[in-house]
Amino acid sequence: MGLLPVAADPDEWAAIGLADCTAWCYPGAAEDELFLAYHLYAWMFALDLLFPRTFKAERDLAGARALVDRLSLFMPVDGISYAIPKHPIERSLADLWTRMTPTRSRDWKRNMRNAVLEYADGQCWELECMCGGRVPDPAEYLVRRRGSFGGYVGLSLAEHVAAAEVPARVRLSRPFRALMDAWTDLQTLYNDVRSYRREVEHEDETCNFVLVYARFLDTSVDEAATLITRLRAARQTEYEDLENVQLPALCERLQLNGSDREQLAAVLDVMRCHLAAVDVWTTIAERYRAPAPGDVPTPRP
Repeated sequence: MGLLPVAADPDEWAAIGLADCTAWCYPGAAEDELFLAYHLYAWMFALDLLFPRTFKAERDLAGARALVDRLSLFMPVDGISYAIPKHPIERSLADLWTRMTPTRSRDWKRNMRNAVLEYADGQCWELECMCGGRVPDPAEYLVRRRGSFGGYVGLSLAEHVAAAEVPARVRLSRPFRALMDAWTDLQTLYNDVRSYRREVEHEDETCNFVLVYARFLDTSVDEAATLITRLRAARQTEYEDLENVQLPALCERLQLNGSDREQLAAVLDVMRCHLAAVDVWTTIAERYRAPAPGDVPTPRP
């Protein structure tokens, strides 16, 4: 569909290792489901890669907004879209939507559309910060980074792979929203440490948590990375408590029936596997091979 040529050169794309990442995230998925997940990730990475080489390089916020504002045309919650794609990003998204949605509920389609739009809008927010030379504070950054990373896209995809949906009463609850925040933070905090050199030193990015912490605390980049590692460990502890203690207690209070409990358990299983896979992928993918701040050099024998 011409998606990758507008976003990355072959070496840059190969360095992502996206096929491995997808297979690790969803080892039990059927072949069609696995390719669907891969293509969705490909679309998300293509959009992410398109911004630095076009809109961010040219500080073109108006052009970025124009692209993002049209995306909803290709994700109808009701009926079908008659919009004509004008760009590989739009053409690929339209294809994905027709493949993802036939068996999904209206709530799922609405949630996925909102998550995709939040992800795309997050790219514009990063560009706004870059244009203004602004490094956000940690509170703002954590909230906005969850969107620009695509946390809720990941949840909707987990539901699709699991052939299940988180019951609405659970999805809207405080424990589950806290679980989602922790689940996404565990991925974004590590990703930002591994991506710091490329994003900040080579792409002039101002939205990276290592930079955010270093500026906010007036400390070195290495010390900021160390603090982020500690924060990530605390988030891991919180995630485990939410999954193993607070969510089961919530299910009891809500008196969920057997079907709802099974669907929730199926989605949580996929999320858990996804979390472990992304951790490994971010550690070994060529895209993240540059020394990260806070790394301790391995002594030579």
